[in-house]
Amino acid sequence: MKHDSKCICPYWVGYFLLNPFRRYAHNPEKILSPYVKPGMHVLDYGCAMGFFSLPLAKMTGDTGRVYCADIQEKMLVKLMKRAVKANVEHIIEPLLIDENYKFENLKNKIDFALLFFVVHEVPDKNALFMNLNHILKPNALVVFAEPIMHVKIHEFKQSLLLAQETGFEIVDLIEVNKAHAALLRKN
Repeated sequence: MKHDSKCICPYWVGYFLLNPFRRYAHNPEKILSPYVKPGMHVLDYGCAMGFFSLPLAKMTGDTGRVYCADIQEKMLVKLMKRAVKANVEHIIEPLLIDENYKFENLKNKIDFALLFFVVHEVPDKNALFMNLNHILKPNALVVFAEPIMHVKIHEFKQSLLLAQETGFEIVDLIEVNKAHAALLRKN
């Protein structure tokens, strides 16, 4: 299956996503600290240039690992430059997403996953959720958020239903500014 480039956020938008004022709307520590602890292995799926990745690396600490997955190699290159500057490059592992959304080397390795404003860009959501289930440890949590400006509530609910059909339970609907958001758990 080929990724549909019309659905994918262009590389240059990644710079806008790094805007420091974004922290007022989407503070990574506030959103993620209830779920991410030192030593965890975390997946930031659709990481772009690492708005959430660098704070995740600081939350997991030197004993943790943050796998940063994106479909655009340019995003990952910029992310790693930022990681070096922030002195967290040893915690972050960039992963280029393939056409099947598979990361075989991560099977049952991930404690927590972040799907932030990315699922609506994925052509095969079923494959994404199935492969995510494959790499998560039992009872691992997922923060799943979609932008209200691009994703209608019924579309978000369809994605939640798909997540349930592929082995996730909805733990709670959570508050994230300008987003439909839920906390999921691998069954």
